[in-house]
Amino acid sequence: MIEKTEFGKKINRRPLIVSLLLSLIAGGLGSLFNLSVALSLFLGILFLLIFIYYPSNLPKIFGHWQLEKHGVSYYKLNSYPDRLKLIFLPDHIDYQFISFSQVKKCYIIENNKEYDLQNILTIKPTKQSFFPWLRKPFYLVLDLNKGKILLDLSWDQQHDPKNTLYRVSNVLKIITEKIS
Repeated sequence: MIEKTEFGKKINRRPLIVSLLLSLIAGGLGSLFNLSVALSLFLGILFLLIFIYYPSNLPKIFGHWQLEKHGVSYYKLNSYPDRLKLIFLPDHIDYQFISFSQVKKCYIIENNKEYDLQNILTIKPTKQSFFPWLRKPFYLVLDLNKGKILLDLSWDQQHDPKNTLYRVSNVLKIITEKIS
């Protein structure tokens, strides 16, 4: 087995940089009118991006997870404070770890249809949107003893559509072998 297989994009400083740049542009345009409009636009756009847009879209934009030797680890994005911490402190990431012993069942959801190891190659992946809020559901689902985990695959499907299905089928095979 491979040591580690990764999916999704790793978090970086992009949310902060993009938020600051767009806020500066809006503030610069506002400065054509007066200083209070510029400051209001700068702070308003900065607040909307950092505290509303990025936390709500973080799992789709930076939904990094990895299959490891003894289980699956993924970004801890359970709560709003977890998401803010990931935005402000991308170098201090908290990972959740699920060992294979906790997994009861695994399958893929693509466009609200369920696929397992037997029928995964029948998936006809739809093209994913550049905009995270428009992406179609494409997840690896892990049914656990206590709940369910959805691991996003849409970023990989958008950026590497030819290899994603092959990589996902390998991961599904490995997990299925480990839990049976």
